[in-house]
Amino acid sequence: MAQKYIVGDVVMYDNKIMVVKEPRDGSHFDLSCPKEGLVYSFVGVDEIKPMLLTSAILLKNGWSKGQIYFRHSRIPRIKLCTDGGISWSVSINDDIMGSYINYVHQLQHILFAFGIGEEMEV
Repeated sequence: MAQKYIVGDVVMYDNKIMVVKEPRDGSHFDLSCPKEGLVYSFVGVDEIKPMLLTSAILLKNGWSKGQIYFRHSRIPRIKLCTDGGISWSVSINDDIMGSYINYVHQLQHILFAFGIGEEMEV
């Protein structure tokens, strides 16, 4: 399986919130658990689950809810919108991206592409 996580991605492992600390070989990762202060080494990608992106997570990370979109004051050109389900449409400079995102790490990758590498609180 191709590597889909990068350093700093928020994921779930063993029913705990984890952060990808280091990729090993593309199919194994070292994960840190901020709550426990522990590092889990050489975890298989098939054991890692993505964390759903929710309104609560966005609000906790400085995004504000407008009439339709969620926006962040530091990155006003990126807007997120959902119909209440698990999928989010992403608009960049008022152009809607072709596919939806569902998970925290997908938003992290978009922010990373714009040089915004701040940690996400969940």
